[in-house]
Amino acid sequence: YRGEVWVFAGSGGGGGGGGLTVVNRLGLESYLAGVLSAEMGRRERRDQPALLAQAVVSRTYAVRNLGKRVASGFDLLPTVADQIYGGVGAETVQAWDAVRGTRHQVLTHRGRVIDPFFSSTCGGTTAAGIEVFRAAERPYLQSLPDVSPTGEAYCSLSPRFRWRQEWTGDELTRTVRRFLPAVSSIGGSEISSVRDVAVTERTTSGRVAAIAIQLAGKGGGSGSVVVRGPDIRRVLRPTTGQLLLSAQFLLTAERQGGRVQQLAADGAGAGHGVGFCQWGAVGRARAGQEYHEILAAYFPHTVLEQLN
Repeated sequence: YRGEVWVFAGSGGGGGGGGLTVVNRLGLESYLAGVLSAEMGRRERRDQPALLAQAVVSRTYAVRNLGKRVASGFDLLPTVADQIYGGVGAETVQAWDAVRGTRHQVLTHRGRVIDPFFSSTCGGTTAAGIEVFRAAERPYLQSLPDVSPTGEAYCSLSPRFRWRQEWTGDELTRTVRRFLPAVSSIGGSEISSVRDVAVTERTTSGRVAAIAIQLAGKGGGSGSVVVRGPDIRRVLRPTTGQLLLSAQFLLTAERQGGRVQQLAADGAGAGHGVGFCQWGAVGRARAGQEYHEILAAYFPHTVLEQLN
């Protein structure tokens, strides 16, 4: 790791709770070099405009969120909760070229550094900020088609552009028992089986806004629970326990004997889909777009500026 390592007593960095919090303290540009390759992976030479665009997005994110976690003794987490950061081990020559090639550049709207949300794969249509994040109504975070003049999605080269997730009835019941209590008042021990799962509402970008889960209780009763927004991906998880790849999916349920025997989700994309699409940026770079064009496509009404 570059820079300094600070160690705080306490798991939260504030001196309590036991354990230690270890913080890497370093300059912004060095931090970005450890972010770019961790976020985008090793890329071909023709993909460099996408790395340049990610450098601006990641710098903008870091500047916008400085002090976000000051109560814990640091600014950002090195995970998808903020940005993936891998230290020197993640640095590449390409990443450093992108950092230096965009030095001090950030995106602004009306003179203010923007909220530059980004995710892996939008699936062909980005999501409006308000679809996923409360109070994220922004002129530059609107749902937009992310397709070429020929109608092909720029992120179609992503390995997660289209996907399918399946659950047997027993797997679905175990999943709901484990994850539904965290977003509802229903205890896992109360659930006997899942009678049905259906999409009841969609967002403007076509993503699932709400699902209704019909449950059979262990006492013989039944009821329906509505799960909304980001909680859908937290509840309807694959058997691995990870979040469902995206909220852009169609559900097919096979029912027998008053319960779901098989549930399938046919989906598109990976992540929340708001703002910058990483695989879409790669597709745009391969189509000949420069990084400032890529940024303008994902964040309309913004300006590329130099930090003072």
